[in-house]
Amino acid sequence: MKAAVIFFFSVLWLIVSIVRVPESVGRNADIGTDTSWVVGLPEALHQGDVSGRDFHGTYGPVPQLFAFAGAWFHDSWSPLDALPLILLSFITAAIVLAAIVLFLLKPLGWKACAFIYLCCAGLNLFSEPTSFRALVLLVSSAVVYRALDSESDAGMFFWAALAGVISIVCQLTTAELGIYSIAAAVLAFGLQATVNPERRRNFALSAAATVVVYIAANVVASALFIFSSSSYTNLFDYQRYELEMIRGYNFTAGTPWDLSAWPTLGLAVVGAFTLGTGIWLTLRAGSTLGPLLLPLILTSMISLKSGVIRSDIGHITQASSPLIFTFLVIGALFLESLRSQRRKVSWACVFVVLWLSWPWAGPYAAYDVWRAATNSPVRKLRRLRTVSSSVEDELPAGLTNAAISSEDRLLPFPHELYIPVKLQRRLFAPVFQSFNASTKALQDFYVDRLKAQGQNLTVIYGMDHVASPTLGSVQTITRVPLYRHFRLAKNAGFGQGFYLLRDDGRTREFRSVEVAFDSVRAQDGAYEFRPRHPQQCSLLQLILQMRYSLARYFGRPVPAELSVFREEQSVLQTEIVSIEPN
Repeated sequence: MKAAVIFFFSVLWLIVSIVRVPESVGRNADIGTDTSWVVGLPEALHQGDVSGRDFHGTYGPVPQLFAFAGAWFHDSWSPLDALPLILLSFITAAIVLAAIVLFLLKPLGWKACAFIYLCCAGLNLFSEPTSFRALVLLVSSAVVYRALDSESDAGMFFWAALAGVISIVCQLTTAELGIYSIAAAVLAFGLQATVNPERRRNFALSAAATVVVYIAANVVASALFIFSSSSYTNLFDYQRYELEMIRGYNFTAGTPWDLSAWPTLGLAVVGAFTLGTGIWLTLRAGSTLGPLLLPLILTSMISLKSGVIRSDIGHITQASSPLIFTFLVIGALFLESLRSQRRKVSWACVFVVLWLSWPWAGPYAAYDVWRAATNSPVRKLRRLRTVSSSVEDELPAGLTNAAISSEDRLLPFPHELYIPVKLQRRLFAPVFQSFNASTKALQDFYVDRLKAQGQNLTVIYGMDHVASPTLGSVQTITRVPLYRHFRLAKNAGFGQGFYLLRDDGRTREFRSVEVAFDSVRAQDGAYEFRPRHPQQCSLLQLILQMRYSLARYFGRPVPAELSVFREEQSVLQTEIVSIEPN
């Protein structure tokens, strides 16, 4: 019966997702950074480039395969036109992962599963296309639970080894998920050993098995990369650059907390209730729920780290979704087994708080079920397979296939990956969306790959007024190699600020002059730096050193606000962060 309930709600979720997915990409003004990386992933794989091996980015080979599957389902190969199908493939992956999680959690019967699905529908939990990130973490937690719950040593070691495999899958989804997964697994085995001393040795060996399998899987992945690509030179380059991505993201991608005070307080209440109730259920006498709740709680707490870096509402809800799922699991357990009406009422009260605090809560799923009943999802799916759009609608005005040689690879700078995709030109992006090259090691990798391309490369360069608003005005990628080696291929621009650049084989050397500044601190704490003597220049390079406390590992550095004036007129206002800590 449990399997039938999971299958029914999975199909219903898929139908609702088909109804919700948009039928068109939109016009050029509607295409942002997210659309760019989504359509860039399948195009890169189509031309033989694998994430982590041939380029580095936030999303690894697993989402790249999901995206490729969606693009492949389109009638003709056009990832930008196939964007709705790619988003649908992401959601389908999330649906499958959610089904696996519920199937693995043995204490949840069919009623509990139905209850969780209905609550998720009301909250629109996991409705975002990239929710597979949170759900693959929950699969890891469910596998660790099966290891902790195993009565036999052989069963425990099997599930522990599988947890190591799932951790590498998490890592190949996005790099930080591998760290979250392996950390939660080891902590779960360690804490379970403290409350169950008679099996302490088995738990320790299981933790070791998880770590050993995870390390071995990393070695295998690196070996596959180095044997399958001539450009992948060092065995552990994948791991090294992914750690650089994590570190750079932590320092440069931070945004202020976007959720207002009352919803934030509501989520804090839900978190405190989940943590307190989970600990009580784990430690109370005769409880068998410890192995179930412990990995879920640990995963929920660790994943919150993502929400305190890039703290817009979407990232906050993504980071909080494992916690909300754990809260729903506790509610399902109360519904099925706990006799105390008082505790059921207390959970219901906290759920009301969650409903009022969660940004996506509402009867949208019920409305979409009604839409599915009155409009055939199958017909819509057929329409999605044939969606097409014109180059004129989706690209900067005037930019067509004729503007760029078919022999050239096209580097979109800083992030417009959709342009070579729509132009059907070979995409070149050493770091997917160049603003992700936010540490010196990543920038060196980017520049080295740029130099290796030689003159068979065209750069589509977006001016700052085009790119910066979508990035929170913080861009960390160096432009010096472009200034030194590339020239305008055409004097005329395209759209609202795009230009074609080509390497003409000559190197422009800059004449640099050190400028002495005097500093004055204003009453508001800001520093004003004035050159001691008037200077004329085309480029201004500032070399700053910022020092951060150890708290940088738990939150995000606050960027420094920078304003540049020329003859008392403002020429630049932006925010800067350190790409190398301290």
